[in-house]
Amino acid sequence: MISNKPSPPINLDLVDQVCKHIPTQGWSFVKEQLIDAIVDAMPTHILEKLTGDPTGDDRAIEILDDYYKPNERNQDLIVDSFKILGEEQTIYLLDLLQLDKTNLVETND
Repeated sequence: MISNKPSPPINLDLVDQVCKHIPTQGWSFVKEQLIDAIVDAMPTHILEKLTGDPTGDDRAIEILDDYYKPNERNQDLIVDSFKILGEEQTIYLLDLLQLDKTNLVETND
């Protein structure tokens, strides 16, 4: 069932603030965690449309990994996470990562 209720607007200033606080070398970890959370929140009918399989979680993760892989899509991932998971849940998940306290090693991807 698709709701006709419009989704609340995304606070783009908050998106910018969140993006600025994620270290460059932390984005791969952020992407991994947020994509997993998005797939976990995905209704079965959407999962099936995306992958052709109602239990295609692994394939959905692969598809979203490919989609969000370019650094140009970092902000899109935060916007989409806000839309799908909500601002509060997204920020909570990012806070749990403790990116400011983690010793992140920069890789040459």
